[in-house]
Amino acid sequence: MGRIREVVLIGARTVRRLPVPAGVYTSSMREARRALPPGAVQKRHAVDVEMIDRTRAVWLDRHRADRGVIVHLHGGAYVSGPFQGDWEWISQLADAHECAALMIDYRFAPDHVHPVALDDAEAVLAALQERGTLAGAPWVLTGHNSGGGLALSIASRLQHREGAIRPAGLVLMAPWTDLELANTGVTETAGVDPVHERRMLRAAARAYADRTPVDDPALSPMNADLAGLPPVHLSAGTRDIFLTDTRILRLQLEELDVEVSYREVGGRISMIPWLRKGEDVARLVREQSAFIGRALTR
Repeated sequence: MGRIREVVLIGARTVRRLPVPAGVYTSSMREARRALPPGAVQKRHAVDVEMIDRTRAVWLDRHRADRGVIVHLHGGAYVSGPFQGDWEWISQLADAHECAALMIDYRFAPDHVHPVALDDAEAVLAALQERGTLAGAPWVLTGHNSGGGLALSIASRLQHREGAIRPAGLVLMAPWTDLELANTGVTETAGVDPVHERRMLRAAARAYADRTPVDDPALSPMNADLAGLPPVHLSAGTRDIFLTDTRILRLQLEELDVEVSYREVGGRISMIPWLRKGEDVARLVREQSAFIGRALTR
C-alpha cells in the first residue's frame, strides 16, 4: 500500500502542474458570476439596477443613500464577477449601517481591456458626484482582489484630481496590486504552491492589460503615488496568493503616514464564489464594519 500511495501522490502532483489552456481558467471564472444578488439578499434589500454611462450598477437600498454609501468593486481577476460572496458581504454591511450599497459591475476581459474597468468605475463615481449622491453623505470605497487593486488605483487618482469627491475610507481585501505577480511564488502562504492559481492570474493579467505594460501604475497600484489616501482597512488570509503583496502595501502606506488598520486571518479570506465561513472571517467582517461606521460618521 505504501508504494501505491507514493505513486498516487506523484501522479497527483504531476497533474496539478500540467498546463491548462488560458481559456479554461477564464471560462470557469465566468461560470461563477452572479450579475444579480442571490435570492436571500434580494429579500432583505430593495434592489435597483441602472445603467450609468455604459456601466451597469446595482443598488441595495438606494433610498438610504443619504445615510452613506458603500461603493464596492468586485473580484474576479478582471475576467469575471461579481460573485455570491461579494453580494453577501455588502449586504451584511449595508444592513449593519442602515445605508445604501452600490455594486459597480465594471466590464471585463477578454471583451474589454484596460482601461475599461477603471473608466467604468470612475464614470459611475463622477455621475454620482454630479447628481449629489456622493456629496450629501460620506461614502466608502471597497474592493476584493482585483476590485481591491482597482479601488486603490481609483483612490490614488481621485486624490490628485481637483474637485473630485474622495471616499472617507478604503476597505481592501487581499487586493491585487501587482499584475506582474512578482511576489506570488513566495512560499509564505503556508507552504502552498498555487500553480494553477498563478497561471490563471497570469492569463487574466495578459487578457486585461492587453498592450499596456503590466507594471503601469494604473494597472499595478503598488507602483502608484499613494500619498494622501484616506484611512485604509487592509486584510489578507495567510493562504491568499496576494499575502506578500498585501504586507508590502501595508508598509508602503505606513511609510506615507496613511492611517492603516491591518488584519490577517488564517487560511483564505474567500473561497470564490463564496465568502468563507468561520469565526476568524466573522471577526474580520466585524472589524471592517466598525471601520466603515467610523468613516461614515466623520
